[in-house]
Amino acid sequence: MKKAYLSGIFLTLIALSSFITDGDWLTGILSRLNSRREQYPQEKVYMHFDKPYYIIGEDIWFKAYIVNAERNELSALSKILYVDLIDDQDSIKKTVVLPIVNGLTNGDIKLTDSLVHPGNYHIKAYTRWMQNFSSDFIFDKKIFIGDARTETSVLADAKFTFDDKHHLQAVVAYKKLEDKTPVTNKQVTYTLNYKGQPIANGKTVTNNRGLIDISIRLRQDYRVEDLYLKTAIPSNTGIEIDRDFAVYDLDKAVDVQFFPEGGDLVAGLRSKVGFKATIPGGRSANITGYIVDQNINKKVAVFTTVHAGMGVFALQPLAGHTYVAVVENKSGKSTNYQLPAVKNSGYVFSVNHTSDDSVTVRVETTEDFITGQKIALIVQQNDVVKYAAKIKIDQPSVGSRLANINFSTGITQFTLLSPDGSPIAERLIFIDRHDQLNLKITSDKKVYNKHEKVDISLSVKNNNMAAAGNFSVAVVDAGKIDMDEDKVTSIYSDLLLTSDLRGYIEDPNYYFTNITQDKASQLDNLLLTQGWRRFKWTDINNATVPAIIKYQPSKSFQVSGKITSLNDKPIPYGKITLFANTVAGPITLDTIANEDGKFLIDGLEFMGIIKFVVKATNAKDRKNVKILLNNRPLPAYLPEIFKSDEVFTISAINYLRSTQKDLDENNIVLPAKTRMLKEVKIKGKLFPDPDAIANSSKLGSGTADIVIKKEKIAQYPSLIYSFYGLAGLEVDPKTQTVYRIGRVVSLTKPGGEPMAIFLDGVKIGSDMLKEIQPESVEGIEIFKSLASTAIYGSDGYWGVIQITTKVGNSASYFPPITNVSHIKVQGYSIQREFYSPVFKTQEDNKRDDVRSTIYWNPNINTDKDGKADFSFYTANAPATYKVIIEGLDYEGHLAHQTYSFEVK
Repeated sequence: MKKAYLSGIFLTLIALSSFITDGDWLTGILSRLNSRREQYPQEKVYMHFDKPYYIIGEDIWFKAYIVNAERNELSALSKILYVDLIDDQDSIKKTVVLPIVNGLTNGDIKLTDSLVHPGNYHIKAYTRWMQNFSSDFIFDKKIFIGDARTETSVLADAKFTFDDKHHLQAVVAYKKLEDKTPVTNKQVTYTLNYKGQPIANGKTVTNNRGLIDISIRLRQDYRVEDLYLKTAIPSNTGIEIDRDFAVYDLDKAVDVQFFPEGGDLVAGLRSKVGFKATIPGGRSANITGYIVDQNINKKVAVFTTVHAGMGVFALQPLAGHTYVAVVENKSGKSTNYQLPAVKNSGYVFSVNHTSDDSVTVRVETTEDFITGQKIALIVQQNDVVKYAAKIKIDQPSVGSRLANINFSTGITQFTLLSPDGSPIAERLIFIDRHDQLNLKITSDKKVYNKHEKVDISLSVKNNNMAAAGNFSVAVVDAGKIDMDEDKVTSIYSDLLLTSDLRGYIEDPNYYFTNITQDKASQLDNLLLTQGWRRFKWTDINNATVPAIIKYQPSKSFQVSGKITSLNDKPIPYGKITLFANTVAGPITLDTIANEDGKFLIDGLEFMGIIKFVVKATNAKDRKNVKILLNNRPLPAYLPEIFKSDEVFTISAINYLRSTQKDLDENNIVLPAKTRMLKEVKIKGKLFPDPDAIANSSKLGSGTADIVIKKEKIAQYPSLIYSFYGLAGLEVDPKTQTVYRIGRVVSLTKPGGEPMAIFLDGVKIGSDMLKEIQPESVEGIEIFKSLASTAIYGSDGYWGVIQITTKVGNSASYFPPITNVSHIKVQGYSIQREFYSPVFKTQEDNKRDDVRSTIYWNPNINTDKDGKADFSFYTANAPATYKVIIEGLDYEGHLAHQTYSFEVK
């Protein structure tokens, strides 16, 4: 067979245009790719955590690196990062909002027992700009949160099976944490939910092995992945022990998928075929099997998994033949899986990266495709075209060798395209240029005593040159925290691998530790079988954006919405005024809507959650308009099934057990943990206050001097009428403002100020009273006496009117007919500093110290010589300490390094 080689050009897009004539179809494709890259730059987020699992009462400490995908350089695009803590029912438990400064930020999440219960969680992080693209590329970290309190520290595991009659059989085992003995003869209540709604519940008792066995008949149309089992055991102290489980089908057959290299099996052409085997929940399965040509009933290939349920085999299919994979389990039972259909004609595309200096590319085709036409090969990394060439198909096989020097470290996408821009075949490989930073970590000693100061020096180099960069460091007690490098995630495995791949990847850092040729081959198997798409070729060919760009990069907080008429037609050029109270003082801003009635007020910077009141009128200041406010958009997170063995590992259980022992022996109660107190009898009102207004935002617990209920308010044509004739109040008929009698000299020349008015806790002007629709108000509380207004400070001197709408403190409020609306906007979360104790005196040394995270510092900057120093004190117990440092320099080179020392 004759061979021809690609006549390609290593290029930038500008250089390419001089080799291809104007109007050339490849030039058009490359131009559109370049335009997309420039107009829609991609951001990535990586988060470094102090440790991989936690207990209730601890803090999750993290550092976030926000980089551009093109070169992993710190991003200047976005200024706000959103971090969500999500439970295993895909419910957001907490959102942390952080300011991004030069592509960096850091924060924490306090794990109170009111926030979380033991179980598996996700932490996801994203910028507003990232929400324009697939949620697959949002940062995602799975963590386990356990309970080390003796009275509630119960381990639980569930197994699920289904019979032919669609009965769910659930067996749940409960064990005590401290000694793994069964939790026997305990009453358990359970609820089975489907899509968040209860469909069955009951009570049972654990047997002498700590087991409960539940059988529930299900409807035929119920999907297993939408089922969720909740169980609860009352403890001796009265604290309920909640243990919940995502349901999966234990007996479901292993799922095996097959992936011909390049995309298709083509008759007569030998192909590499990758395969991946998974069990329910996404974890890998080890399998062996063989391929049978069904036309001749002959075994033509054998295969076995090499790592993480993946492997490869070679196959040369015949035209008109069908092939089936036979997979055998341990018991000898076999399951058949159909291979992709064989095409009679087409291309087979192979990419081999067998050396550190080059990549070999080969295109083979059937005889009927040897027409002399030209197809194209485009090679990209992070949306940047690194190589492009036309290939003339006048031989059965063409190939070329591309030098690695033209690429950077990371996933590399090879695509064959027809002249109309349609992808013919595609392949991903990983190129390692060995160009990451070299970190040298040293300590002033190798062995330390308890409560002794440790001085660490860091030296960073890039190609033997000093490198200035930003880094984060965690120091953990390795006896309590198992930091197996194969099991943890790292800045390497995330930014170079998982951030560009769809779906679950098992132990991604495995491919970046102690790298061997075998691991390189296993990584190649992963890329042969794992889904990947940052854009669709149809979008490029049609010159369309990858998605409708809904959100611009966030530079500040904003309030946005739309003004319409009462029959929902947009009101152009309406006027909008925004009111809010903040710690820094009141805010009053205004703007004009555009021709579609849409408006945006941005440039807002504040801490915590702020309530905003927004008033709108049309261009002629008339208030017969509606205002609709936009809530902050949330990502469309995809449901994910957690299996208990996924993150609830032996190392996590050992951590819980050692922590429980430390807490009990030292009689320590972690902050934010529940401890049962002696019974206290409270004497008070048997019934609630009949004058209380639901969801009132009044300050303190004082009782209002006058309360007006919604039933009375709704009778008035305007809210101002509610204040006429009230004892101790006077309404100025001209300005329609409300005064407290005794503070007014005359109604034409008042000697005092109007009463302060608060709408759902937000101070507003008196002129707003006539804007509020009576039917939207839940109640009005009026505080006249100085005793009841003192809590309002200077705002209360002239009296206070507290107005509560019918949804008061809800996240947002969109009344059906009103030009006044309300919304809560979450500002920046407080960024706390990790407490690192200092032991200098004998009194210091007496303090209990059972830290697992010994030290955490999210901001270490190396100087121009690539050096930095930090120090901390050791804890009580003898142990091996592990130092983990991650970060990057300002050119996008990454760093991950560990270092250990002993404490005697």
